[in-house]
Amino acid sequence: MLHPLRFSRRSLIKGIALAPLATPAILSRARAADPIRIGISGPMTGQFAQNGQWMKSGVAIAVKQVNDKGGIKGRMIEVRIADDLGPNPTAAANAVTKLATQDEVVALVGPHYTPGILPNVPLLAKYKIPCLTGATGPVVTQQGSPWVFRVRLNDAIGADLLVKYVTEDLQWKKIGLGYVNTAFGQSGIAVVKASLTKRNVEPVLVQAHTDATKDYTSQILAFQQAGVDGIIVWTDDQPAGLIAKQSKTLGVKFGIAGNTAFSQPIFLGLAGEGADGCMAIGEFVKDNPDERVQSWKKLYAAAYPGDEPELYATVYHDAAKLIIAAMQQADPITGEGIQRALTAIRDFQGIVTRYGWTDNGDMTHSGIITKVTRGKPEIVKVISSS
Repeated sequence: MLHPLRFSRRSLIKGIALAPLATPAILSRARAADPIRIGISGPMTGQFAQNGQWMKSGVAIAVKQVNDKGGIKGRMIEVRIADDLGPNPTAAANAVTKLATQDEVVALVGPHYTPGILPNVPLLAKYKIPCLTGATGPVVTQQGSPWVFRVRLNDAIGADLLVKYVTEDLQWKKIGLGYVNTAFGQSGIAVVKASLTKRNVEPVLVQAHTDATKDYTSQILAFQQAGVDGIIVWTDDQPAGLIAKQSKTLGVKFGIAGNTAFSQPIFLGLAGEGADGCMAIGEFVKDNPDERVQSWKKLYAAAYPGDEPELYATVYHDAAKLIIAAMQQADPITGEGIQRALTAIRDFQGIVTRYGWTDNGDMTHSGIITKVTRGKPEIVKVISSS
């Protein structure tokens, strides 16, 4: 489903400047006055819709900031949205195709999920549109596409650093593994397995689940029966919350660590008290005392009174800022021009991190390990791929 961007939330309603189409009266000026269209491919309905709303919120603030200053070379930025339903390959391919062919966007934010970005790799090349994605599955940038720019930490790095932490800092010896049975979960847990192997650790039990799974009792009790010190789980926000909640209910004593899902608001809401003690590899927590993060919290609260930013809003705000920076350098402002400008970025200061392009498409090279304490993720370690 294709949506024009509509911001109905509180004070931002009047602030988003979507430029009207240039009048055709003076054809020589039409092109200069046309809006520059960028697209958001994200989950706008269904199970993952809240993440899509956060994506929109972060992008909206970045677009408003540049449009309030006159746009890019006198042209306003207009945002178009397509619903990709999250980790749904077919819906994601349809969403990107619509944005490319019907809306003629010159750059994309999203798709966010690994299963959603993979079928779009050839489409991005076909339509010559750069895509900034938060999909963390290693397979995303293993495709070698010059049109894919990852703005979160590659799981090939993050998973290894998490394994290093639980085996060395926490001294876990007997480890169980869980994963969501999608391209994202499969590729992430493969890195976890390889990282354990190089440390001479064999997982005592490996179990898969789906995003539709609601009852994890049998899997949790199986981990307990295996006598694990802890489990490493690579999954999405909702399964993560249910696993932590049901582990608390069952009274098991093993530790839980995983991907960034184990620090996100949806996870925290579902897990309740079960979230305490859970650890995650990620990039952002809103209570980070860093000055940039605290300034962003104020900016976000001004746009959306009563709300606070989380990872999706923040990382896709940074993604929009990267696209805008590339547009300012591109001549002409086309997909190919923006793509070339993005590959020239080496040290761009965002809210989440400093971004720099590498030849496999990764732009993020550091992260954090968090632990939930009294319902809030706290940073316990800052890590880097260097």
